[in-house]
Amino acid sequence: MRDTHLGIALDMQISVLLDRSRPETLTTQMVDQIREAIRCARIAPGTRLPSSRRLAEQLAISRNTVVRAYDLLLMEGIVEARPASGIYVAEPAPRPAVAPQATSAARDRALQPRMPMPLRHGRAPGLPHAPRTRLLYDFFPGRPSAELFPLKTWRRLLQSNLSHGGGAGLTQYGDPAGLPALRTAIANHLAVARGIVADPNRIIIVSGIQEGLTLAARLYLARGALGVVEDPCYQGAALSFEAAGAEVMSVAVDQDGLIPDHLPQRAASLLYTTPSHQYPTGATLSAERRTEIIAWARRYGCYIIEDDYDCDIRYQGSHFPPLAALAPDCTIYMGTFSKSLGAGLRLAYMVVPEHIAAAAGVEKSLISSGNAWLEQATLADFMHSGSYAAHLLRVRSHYKDSLIAALRRNFGDVVVDGEFGGLHVIWQLPPGIPDAVAVEALALRARVGVYSLASARVHFRRHTALTGRGLILGYAALSPKQIEKGIARLSDAIDDAIDDPATDMTALFSDQFAPPRTVAPAPRHLAPRLRQQPALRKAPPRRASSRDIIVARHGHAPMPVLKTIYRYPIKGLSAQPLTRVALEAKKPFPHDRVFALVRPGAPYDTSHPKWGKKGLFVMLMLEEALARIRTTLDVDTRQLTIVKDNHLVVADLDDAEARAKVEDIIWQLVPALRNPPTLVRSPDGHFMDKPDNVISLINLATVRSLEQQWGITIDPLRFRANLYIDGARPWEEFDWVGSDIRIGEVSFRVDRRNGRCGATNVNPETGRRDLDLPGSLRAAFGHKDLGIYLVARDSGLVTVGDQVALPQDLRAEAAPVALPNAWRTQAGDQKFICNGCYFIYEPAAGLPDQSIPSGTAFAAIPAAWRCPDCGTDKTTFRPYVETPRAPGAA
Repeated sequence: MRDTHLGIALDMQISVLLDRSRPETLTTQMVDQIREAIRCARIAPGTRLPSSRRLAEQLAISRNTVVRAYDLLLMEGIVEARPASGIYVAEPAPRPAVAPQATSAARDRALQPRMPMPLRHGRAPGLPHAPRTRLLYDFFPGRPSAELFPLKTWRRLLQSNLSHGGGAGLTQYGDPAGLPALRTAIANHLAVARGIVADPNRIIIVSGIQEGLTLAARLYLARGALGVVEDPCYQGAALSFEAAGAEVMSVAVDQDGLIPDHLPQRAASLLYTTPSHQYPTGATLSAERRTEIIAWARRYGCYIIEDDYDCDIRYQGSHFPPLAALAPDCTIYMGTFSKSLGAGLRLAYMVVPEHIAAAAGVEKSLISSGNAWLEQATLADFMHSGSYAAHLLRVRSHYKDSLIAALRRNFGDVVVDGEFGGLHVIWQLPPGIPDAVAVEALALRARVGVYSLASARVHFRRHTALTGRGLILGYAALSPKQIEKGIARLSDAIDDAIDDPATDMTALFSDQFAPPRTVAPAPRHLAPRLRQQPALRKAPPRRASSRDIIVARHGHAPMPVLKTIYRYPIKGLSAQPLTRVALEAKKPFPHDRVFALVRPGAPYDTSHPKWGKKGLFVMLMLEEALARIRTTLDVDTRQLTIVKDNHLVVADLDDAEARAKVEDIIWQLVPALRNPPTLVRSPDGHFMDKPDNVISLINLATVRSLEQQWGITIDPLRFRANLYIDGARPWEEFDWVGSDIRIGEVSFRVDRRNGRCGATNVNPETGRRDLDLPGSLRAAFGHKDLGIYLVARDSGLVTVGDQVALPQDLRAEAAPVALPNAWRTQAGDQKFICNGCYFIYEPAAGLPDQSIPSGTAFAAIPAAWRCPDCGTDKTTFRPYVETPRAPGAA
């Protein structure tokens, strides 16, 4: 009898027992045992079996015996031969449907004893959702920058430890409480940085804060004991207490940290708190409250778990003395290297009171026999050499982030907490933005990771404004440029949701908008004759023409020219042409969007008007009927003239009754509003879609290129820009971003591209939503940008006809711009899709049944033509661009 092992792929082995005393042949025994190993999945499908020669040598049998065994397995289809490769376990065939089992089999199973379940079912802290791994910009909290990890120093110290003592360190058990050298280094660091004088014997190395919490819970919590946590707090603390069977009580926090008056007036075993940088609010526990909490803990015999979260990263002010320095007898101090170095090290530490150090060490040995020696030894050398202190200085200077500036740039005045330390802030979402869960979902679709409290592993019992509208943003793992792009992308995602005509604004802002009133408005405001009036047919005011001659710039050809200037005194209402305008440095376009119409029920303080997100206001993109009136505002006298149904209305906007009359006129245009909107005026700012002081510019050559590509006419006033230029090359303005240009007396910094919103879908002449320009831009080019934003560098006069002086490096080139392939679609080949039934007109096919021959461009079809499927008119069609298929797609 011989017992040997069969070596297979990935060095896996399976026992093969060959017994020559048995009546079965050796071949049959091999086949039976290999077949059983495959059936029981001890040998996985696709595994390469050893060659017949090698297996014969291992089993000390004839090679012919192995060959016959393999042949039998091949005949059964259990294995398969691959030419010039070997013998492989065949992939299993799909299993047939399981036939109903006999009643006797079910009865037999019922008689079998059932295996016991675990005594308790714990819950683990939540992890980021799987799709978040594909994010472009991830603001996950508490993650340090990978670029700042001291890789060269770490590699050198790692190699040194491997070369000197590596053999002994890697082959022997160490102290379960941790490497003495590392515990000494931590004790020295705490004495200098935190004022905690601790003998190294009181320090226990653990694999992260979570293991430390579990260790403390095992020491002091049992069923019926009381554990106290902050509300809100790190989820892992509450779950560790819960898993120990303890009663978990939550105590509220405010801007000064945990509120001592809310602590239970009875015995408790453990109190978890984060006094240095409360998670998630970022609050710092005041000195007075530290004294009160210590007194409470001593009164009721409760140990304080002080999680010194982000203690090593603080930007302003000094730390208060930690609780462990004030009360070492009743404080279990916890610190981690996850935030300063990285969570992948899995190294943290506990400083326990001297009288429980031995018990804590024993409990640690029961959880594990200690942490890995190599990482501990390397970190000890890193700290002893002074490299850790130098690394912290580098980290603190790097993490003075640009996050708040990016938020203000895209969302106006923002309220953030916790900006004085740590690796994250908590942003309280302003009015005009959906709640945190909705914003998180919108951001995820745009491949941006932002986190509501529930997704950021936060435990909370009370539902407050913070838990509903607090968004946690980590910034340390991102560069300033990534932060800027990520926040801009988040802003665009929110705007896109608001721009969508199908969006239910009340549902989107369900946590903010006031509930609808039950009392119906006065009938005079809802008269049918006043609803959805036909568009005015009178001649429109002078507009920026897209049919002016193109100026080709070759060599010293003329520079582009400013063709028209516009301002829009009331957000969403008519444009007013100007011949010249005086601009001030770093100021917005004068008298532009200084009035706005606040949506009824919106959470907006009309007595103190200030900039807010577009969702707060009545918008042209959703209420296209606003384009059906012509308005002109005298900015000096604030006399507003409204032309509606060929009737003239003049209102003094300084007069309350006149403003109410204007509000009623808007309500008549948009009867879907349950009440009249409120007209407000910004005292010192504007109501543009972006809060910063930018001036918008459109290149008419770019608009013409879209007209030629799509075969439609695009009124440039759809883009509601301030300045319209001509004579540049199509799309050339994108190359100016980051450079300076000059128009007339004013020099401008070209700040960024301008992402187009749903307002461009509304025809300014007819007041109808007849195109989908943002969607068409995305389909054709992968973005919805058209035009640029400028910032005035100095003050001066800009006049129609002024030349546009461009950056020297751009003017020197005379060659035409090479457009991407997606931009080279011929106008005659462009397909168009019906907005009503999604019928697609293909010029190559034409419509022979309607006497439209093949090859007829959409623009050549008569204006009276209607969709052959649903009968809607030609103006409802929009450019259709097919999404490119992935290579190999069917």
